[in-house]
Amino acid sequence: MTLDFTKLAPWKNIETVTLDGEEMVRIPKFYVKVGTAPAGTDQSGKKCWWVSPTARKGYHVHPAFMHKGEELDQFYIGAYEAYSEGSNKAGSAKGKSPWVSITFDQSQAACEAHNKADGTQTGWHLQNLYERSAVALLCMLEIGSPDAQGKIGAGNSSSNAAVATGSSNASWRGIHEFWGNVWEWCDGFKTASDGKTILVHDNKGYGNYINTGATLPTMSNTGIMEMQDAKGEDFDLNDMFIPKTASSTAAASTFRDGGWMTTGDVRALVCGGDWAYGVSCGLFTFDTGDAPSYSSTSVGLRLAKW
Repeated sequence: MTLDFTKLAPWKNIETVTLDGEEMVRIPKFYVKVGTAPAGTDQSGKKCWWVSPTARKGYHVHPAFMHKGEELDQFYIGAYEAYSEGSNKAGSAKGKSPWVSITFDQSQAACEAHNKADGTQTGWHLQNLYERSAVALLCMLEIGSPDAQGKIGAGNSSSNAAVATGSSNASWRGIHEFWGNVWEWCDGFKTASDGKTILVHDNKGYGNYINTGATLPTMSNTGIMEMQDAKGEDFDLNDMFIPKTASSTAAASTFRDGGWMTTGDVRALVCGGDWAYGVSCGLFTFDTGDAPSYSSTSVGLRLAKW
């Protein structure tokens, strides 16, 4: 039986909207369950993800919809990679040159610059890994594969420069260049000073970093085989797509995307890949090779909003 996702929640309620002048995509709240598929099913014995638009036994609200201990009805993610609006403020619009050569801290500030002290504009922030993971999960379930390049389009992943926002075929439900074009800084994840121990935001939405004790595998343009599954107080890595084991190539891996890491210091996260990384680009492409102070002509950012 083929499912019609245009009639299924939460997919049918994903929509592009304009907020404070920025083009954003609304992702409605959903609940998630992660576990092993039961015997007799077509995925028997495999790790699987299930989602529901309503609370159900065995499911929990995805942490992308938690903010300061309260459940949100939705979050918003930039329809496009961010561009510079001037005055150190990030924007989201079609046909713009992606904002690059910007550090992690500068990216946070550029997104938060939309917030106003009088409360008329609030909730703007740099995308975080819970939000990217929620989008990746919904996309993977809809296309029936982790391979977004193969099912949707390669995007700008085999060229020598970035293209204007919204001009490649890497597009899912109004979200453009989620893979390829330029790398994107992602909040909510960093490593300890060894460069491999995983720290993530708490799953209640307070933005506190939790040392999970889990570690990244050695990766250097290496295919991602399994995702982390450690659990503890205020975190469950099943809700985030963080590599646990890796293989020789992206094309030969379970998730069809590439991973990188570098040990020896605190590292930040960039996602998605850029114009030159070919099949290693995708929904789950994961790179912790650099410090938060790093900047490059191939690294940009994406707005989000609670």
